Amino acid sequence: MNNQEKLIALVKKRYTWDIKWFEPEKEIKKQETKKEKNKEDKDFKEADKLYKEALAHIKDIISPAFMDIKPNYLKINNTYCKTFFVYAYPNFLEWNWLSPIINWDVKFDMSLFVYPIDSAFIQKYLKKRLTQLQSERSINADKGLVNDPALDAQIQDVEELRWKLTRWEEKYFHFSLYFTIYANSLEQLDKYSKEIETILSWRNVLQKQAYLRSEQWFISTGPFAKDELGIYRNMSTWWISTTFPFSSSTLSHDEWILYWVNTHNNSLIIYDRFKAENANMCVFAKSGSWKSFTVKLEILRSLMLWTDVIVIDPENEYKTLVDTVWWTYLDVSLNSEQRINPFDLPRGLKDKDEKPWDLLRSAVINMLWLMNLMMWKLSAEEESIMEKALLTTYSLKWLTLDDDDTTWKEMPIMKDLQDVLETMDWASSLVKKLEKYTTWIFNWIFSQPTNIDLKDWLQVFSVRDLSDMMRPIAMYVILNHIWNNVRASNKKRLLIIDEAWNVMQHDDSAKFLFWLVKRARKYNLWITTITQDVEDFISSPYWKPIVTNSSIQLLLKQSSASIDKLQSVFKLTEQEKYILLNASVWQWLFFAWMEHVWIQIIASYYEEKIVSTDPNREQ
Repeated sequence: MNNQEKLIALVKKRYTWDIKWFEPEKEIKKQETKKEKNKEDKDFKEADKLYKEALAHIKDIISPAFMDIKPNYLKINNTYCKTFFVYAYPNFLEWNWLSPIINWDVKFDMSLFVYPIDSAFIQKYLKKRLTQLQSERSINADKGLVNDPALDAQIQDVEELRWKLTRWEEKYFHFSLYFTIYANSLEQLDKYSKEIETILSWRNVLQKQAYLRSEQWFISTGPFAKDELGIYRNMSTWWISTTFPFSSSTLSHDEWILYWVNTHNNSLIIYDRFKAENANMCVFAKSGSWKSFTVKLEILRSLMLWTDVIVIDPENEYKTLVDTVWWTYLDVSLNSEQRINPFDLPRGLKDKDEKPWDLLRSAVINMLWLMNLMMWKLSAEEESIMEKALLTTYSLKWLTLDDDDTTWKEMPIMKDLQDVLETMDWASSLVKKLEKYTTWIFNWIFSQPTNIDLKDWLQVFSVRDLSDMMRPIAMYVILNHIWNNVRASNKKRLLIIDEAWNVMQHDDSAKFLFWLVKRARKYNLWITTITQDVEDFISSPYWKPIVTNSSIQLLLKQSSASIDKLQSVFKLTEQEKYILLNASVWQWLFFAWMEHVWIQIIASYYEEKIVSTDPNREQ
């Protein structure tokens, strides 16, 4: 055997060995794959069997004991029901025309079925219809008949619709609308039937009762997504949009943000606080009722519509929200780097008739209020000395009542006021009271120039790390600083004051909050006050003006200890009182002017993740 023959024999041997080596492995893999597939099929069949068995069991539980099917109504257990269908509409339908039905205080089901139609098909039909109408008009003209305005209107409508369909501005649909009403007796069922006929007839919407197919009518309005009737009218996109069912006749606006869901009729409450006559809001709830969650959800949705939001945060609950939207978080504490000088004047004015010296007068009045807070109520003599000292302190920085320009001038600080008091007679006691804010432990927080600027859409002032003694003072200084900046420009703003009972503990800070609530509307600023301690809030003589100047109130779950006082404040009925005592954290009583609505909040998964205040929630 020569070398060439040996090489061929070696190749054949190697090739045969490879086939013998790999063929068993492929066969093993094939068998394993087949076994896995069989196991998956078996598992699927078992799971499907369990699902169907459980489904049958659930159906057995929720199904009624019997159904008595009559030609014109159904009797399900002890409940009578009757179905109506709409078969004709007027030439014009206003927006939200279904609102009287949606807010009807009767138990009923409503189903809307919308079937898209191919544009080419409807264009062909409209072309044929237009030819018929024009032919009819030509025949009338040949006969010498007077022109028919109704015929001209039909031709115009068809031509306009064809034009919109061609430009893709409209689409065409088959639209079906069914109602099923429920009652406890036949007499009540007849009464409700007449009511719904009256409501729809008032809109020139024609309807009929269902006969001989009661079961099919009932299924068509049930939660089965089945239209077993097929009674429809042709409608364009424009007219179908008028049937938008998620509306409330009393608490819905055409735009702004989604607030809550009306539990009475499951309609959406889309509300614009800035369009209300008075959009200040008070929120009352006990701890753990998710009051901050509710307000933060409003903040998050308002930011999407370019609304400025300012928050006074006493418990560091808004930090996650600020970290998510990337705006300003200001820590007001002894160790913080941010400073607010209480002597600051407003940077500018929205009102053209207000002069610079008026600003100085307002600043002196505000400082007198602050001194009353810091020094635990000044006597009449001390207040007179303090007023002179404040005017002198400003004048040393070239700010006087005769000044007509305050631009670019340096503002005094608390240490300057102490220096002036030290030169005055009968002011030694005031100097001693002021020393702790200028030279001792609190000197760094109130005796420094301002180094922050309110320009971002969301600013949160945290006062968590301040002592109980300093917190009301800090909140007053912050509120005054915010007010000075708000007056400088006319923008939509929300001011959130969480745990407002801290402000209401002292007369001067409560008086300032009352004054702010009354004047904020002029500058397009709406204030939300949140409190969990109702008794501390209403112990102040200024609580009632603050509540009465807030036409929106949100009452969440209440404790039995405070519900009686809350009932007397808001004139709650016994039913509303019972609801507030037994409400879940997602359900509240919403007052908007004269309307009382029982609401439920709905937040998306990501919204809940951002605004939740539950310390045990997984981040």
